[in-house]
Amino acid sequence: MKKLPVALFALTLLPVLSYAQTAGKVADEAFVITRMVSKFHAEPRQLNASFSADVFKGMLDKADEDRIFFTQNDIGRLNPYRAVIADEIKKRNTAYLDLFISIYRQRLRQADSLVEIIAKSPFNFYAIEKLTVAEDTLFAASPVALRLKLYKKLKANALDELDDDITDDFKTWPAPKQKKYIDSAGLAAQKKVVSSLKRKIGNILQNPYGIERYLGNLYCETIASCFDPHTEFFPPQEKENFESELGKQPFQFGFRMKEDKNGGVLIDNLEPGSPAYKSGKLNKGDKFMSLQWEGRKVVDVSDISMDDFIELIRQSGHNKVLFTMKKTDGSTVQLTLEREQVAAGGGEDDGRVKSFVLKGKITVGYIYLPAFYEDWESNNEGLNGCANDVGREIIKLKKENISGLILDLRSNGGGSVGEATELAGIFIDAGPVAQVKSKDEKVATIKDTDRGTVYDGPLVILVNGYSASASEMVAGTLQDYNRAVIIGSPTYGKATMQVVLPMDTTITPENFSKVVTEDNLKLTVGKLYRVTGASAQFKGVQPDIVLPDMLDAYISKGADEPFALRPGSIAPNKYYTPYAPLPLKTLAQSMQTEIDTSQFFNMVKKLVAFTKQQKAAKDIPLNINDYLALSMANNAGATPPVPPVKKFIVQSNADEQERLQANSLLKEMNEDFSKRVAADAYISIACDVLAKMKTE
Repeated sequence: MKKLPVALFALTLLPVLSYAQTAGKVADEAFVITRMVSKFHAEPRQLNASFSADVFKGMLDKADEDRIFFTQNDIGRLNPYRAVIADEIKKRNTAYLDLFISIYRQRLRQADSLVEIIAKSPFNFYAIEKLTVAEDTLFAASPVALRLKLYKKLKANALDELDDDITDDFKTWPAPKQKKYIDSAGLAAQKKVVSSLKRKIGNILQNPYGIERYLGNLYCETIASCFDPHTEFFPPQEKENFESELGKQPFQFGFRMKEDKNGGVLIDNLEPGSPAYKSGKLNKGDKFMSLQWEGRKVVDVSDISMDDFIELIRQSGHNKVLFTMKKTDGSTVQLTLEREQVAAGGGEDDGRVKSFVLKGKITVGYIYLPAFYEDWESNNEGLNGCANDVGREIIKLKKENISGLILDLRSNGGGSVGEATELAGIFIDAGPVAQVKSKDEKVATIKDTDRGTVYDGPLVILVNGYSASASEMVAGTLQDYNRAVIIGSPTYGKATMQVVLPMDTTITPENFSKVVTEDNLKLTVGKLYRVTGASAQFKGVQPDIVLPDMLDAYISKGADEPFALRPGSIAPNKYYTPYAPLPLKTLAQSMQTEIDTSQFFNMVKKLVAFTKQQKAAKDIPLNINDYLALSMANNAGATPPVPPVKKFIVQSNADEQERLQANSLLKEMNEDFSKRVAADAYISIACDVLAKMKTE
């Protein structure tokens, strides 16, 4: 099937660095963004005082999220532009941006000097003081107050470092031993947090393309984001776009990266078929905390810059590296990776989709799809997409005489409309799978045109709060067709479609692919609706069987995003004909007792409630004893859930077993993956549901 030139983009933010831009060029780009939005956006927003205020706030949030650079006096100087930035954009004026750059440069230099002064004296971790919520969230009233706030923020960060390193038996030590340890470890923690902040400041002040270009891109990105969360300004990168970092090298780990706004580096995506992808331990949003080559010391990368991290990674050669990662739910995992050669386009056995045979009450096939690929920007016609790969795995699993199938879309952030359409088409006969409404109010139907199915047996789809975009389209379509039981927690809630356009107001939908510009704009051009006429926007796809999930305590959903487009509904597609209803009510009722009496899920519920309560803003004590006491209280209710009882044996299919014999590292990774599948409470519930579907 021909791929559509639009996408349900994964949730992502790209680095803001760009090539040289003058103030005039920034003004031109800002103007072009608004004109293109007016021309193509699904719901263009008016450029008025409200829009101006949002850009004003957005710039401050992006440039000084922690409120440690600007003072209240600075905000007063900028305030005359709060309601008229839209006029600045329309007239291509630069007065606001010029003033912002001037103040920001001055404040960065001041902060750098203040940090130097603060670093000269060791922190007294036994002094009785605290960082109040008001201090933490408001701009400082004066330079003197700013210095005090910087000191307190750095000290709080150092205490956090100490808390992470202190062992459980610390409280049993005599007071002199405790003090000796704190005095020594405290100096190291202070040095680390000071270095991190100075590095952050230096990366902006010494940006190779200048602070003007840095803030110019930030300005354009802020303007774009004020139309909706998924409209983004894409400047050219000063280096090779790290969206494909390590993917173009002959040997790769296979993770694409982005900078964490709080310091450090996050996984932005996984290269299909790569070691990182096949490990099954990594997902978008995971943060690199440390790495260690064989026989060498651990390297802390928790606050490293993107450039430094890339340079460090390149030193690994072909040695195995132990990565320590912080997951999005706050947990920590370790995994060992070794670069592998991954052929572009892969092949039938490239391992981009992982499958297992689960032997319990019945034999169940399990397929793990952590990310869509052959996404919106792939021009490699030889690259088989995830739908084809899932289809091949199903064929292998059917040889094992499976009685049901689990498709795991948890934490799958999305991909192309074409792949989502084809993936849904594997399980239904030809027909409509979704509807799209663009700016002109016309409703277009997205269809699966291939007759027949690859699999028509009992099907469960696992989802969670990080299942977004194309994942929601697949889950919603198969739910509407009565083809699958959806299990897990409500999905993210993104039902919009984007296309990447050149920054040229003269383009048309027919010729834009032939136009090349230095900068581009990812623009929301359509709102996606289910075949029933409902939308997953805001509320997500609601599971038929809801399970508690730790992610619910940590993540924001589509409805929480500022400027998210409002949901709505349209008429059902008249050619949509669902299959016979599934016994969803009976299944849900029969599983509820198991869920309610599960020690695992009850502990997850308690953890979610406890974690949400702890997230409320509080004053931070800056005395080591008070800080540790608060930390202990916060962790008192954070006992990890007891793993569920294993109900099935996990095996690889016959074709996979043959492949594993030829690769010892792949075999080791596969065994580790299979152990986690066997201990997964959510997969266990899915297997029980499929068993009940077979008996009924």
